[in-house]
Amino acid sequence: MYLFLFAVLYIIFQYANVQKTFEVQQEEITSLQAEVDTITFQRDSLQTALDLSTNDGFSLVDNDKARAYFEDLGYEISYIEKKVESDIISKNKIDTDNELIPYSGMSGKFRVNRIKILNHKWVLAEFTDSEYWGEALISYFIDEEGKIFFETKDAFIYPNY
Repeated sequence: MYLFLFAVLYIIFQYANVQKTFEVQQEEITSLQAEVDTITFQRDSLQTALDLSTNDGFSLVDNDKARAYFEDLGYEISYIEKKVESDIISKNKIDTDNELIPYSGMSGKFRVNRIKILNHKWVLAEFTDSEYWGEALISYFIDEEGKIFFETKDAFIYPNY
């Protein structure tokens, strides 16, 4: 009889212990699922924002008229993109500022970090001297021999707070 009573108490104790463990694990699963849902929502929001910012129509690839302009001249868009980017970046020199930047570097030499080709005539360039940042609007044109010429139309430096 004592053995039966001890076995019933042991089974009840084990059931209660397993029930508590199960409830704790369920709460943890619910908490982690909420975190996953939040992160998934944030990722989707960022991806949507990235898609909107990259497909805003202000790029050489998305601009049909600019593409037609270069295709009429016999150039491929990918060639023009690579050529313009490499020509602008190649103007970054070790001992001088990039000649397309109309400012002198304040804590170093101004270098172009990245560019965005807007259409068949304009490029946005981001530049920095590692402390100060700015952007420049650069126009470009291609002569009959395929040489690219650049002219900086406007530029600004962000205030350094």
